[in-house]
Amino acid sequence: MLDPVQEPRLDTRRSSPVEPALLRLFQAGDRDVFRRLVGPEIPRLRAFGIRLCGRPDLADDLCQEVLLKAFRGCGSFRGEGSLRSWLFRIAARLAHDPRRFSGEEPALVQEGSNPVVIAPDPGPLETATGREFQARLELVLHELPFRQSAAMHLRAVEGFDYERIGTVLGCSNGAARMLVLEARRRLMSTFGKELES
Repeated sequence: MLDPVQEPRLDTRRSSPVEPALLRLFQAGDRDVFRRLVGPEIPRLRAFGIRLCGRPDLADDLCQEVLLKAFRGCGSFRGEGSLRSWLFRIAARLAHDPRRFSGEEPALVQEGSNPVVIAPDPGPLETATGREFQARLELVLHELPFRQSAAMHLRAVEGFDYERIGTVLGCSNGAARMLVLEARRRLMSTFGKELES
């Protein structure tokens, strides 16, 4: 298996305009700039980690590993693509190790840890119904095969296109599209019209 730090050419469409300058500073020896370089991505990485691992504590461990690998590999990062895609690729490869980051039980819906968003200011009945639906949705997403769950998160939450999903998961655009399609089919077969409303 390839080391996640050795990154192929990545999609550059979502790179921050200051990212190349910060990367050059880091590569020139300014290690203090690392926090500014990766800090904005940490909440997204954590949400992705929760999706992949099923538990916030494992997601936190995964984020730490990702940041450590990124810190060690950032000096040789070529900048041919977005740092964000590179970080997500590291996370996907690390989380695929079932001995380290697979939660034995599905995550419970916890305040601040669920990437699914409820509409603002719902009433008490809508809040209870929304939380119940979220809990059911999380269980189904947790039961999906690893790559389907990861692809669905990258598409639905991160807004990645299929090329970028393929880059993160190390597969073709067509395979990325099929992973998302299979995840959607599973969700539709379980929830049907509930997802349409």
